[in-house]
Amino acid sequence: MLDLDDLLAGLIIEDQNAISSGLARLGMTGQLMVLPKHQPFLTPDTATSVLESIHESLPRSQPVSNSTDIPISPALGETLAAATDLGKSLQCKEVTPLHLLAVMMRGSHRGVEALRDAGITEEEVLNAIRKEDQG
Repeated sequence: MLDLDDLLAGLIIEDQNAISSGLARLGMTGQLMVLPKHQPFLTPDTATSVLESIHESLPRSQPVSNSTDIPISPALGETLAAATDLGKSLQCKEVTPLHLLAVMMRGSHRGVEALRDAGITEEEVLNAIRKEDQG
């Protein structure tokens, strides 16, 4: 089941513009979706530290086939819905990874605690969303 730390790990990889290199490390090459580069929200050191914290806390499991549907946890479903609500309340054109991160900062799971330890706050993420939406 995909849970909040799985989403957070994906958000950090996306934030660091590392999706293509991450997929290549997994042996997935060829024509991948083209994502625009952007200025990362997290510093590389913070991203690495949080990813290591998440990796240490996740249970080890067997690889899953690419054709297998993986369910999401109730907490992850609530987070996705809350990010949509946040985007609407801020009158944003679209929901971005920062909206997801802002909503996640309200919780207290391992990855969020690592972000807080690095000095990241919900208000800082909200400010980045406002700045992003103006640009």
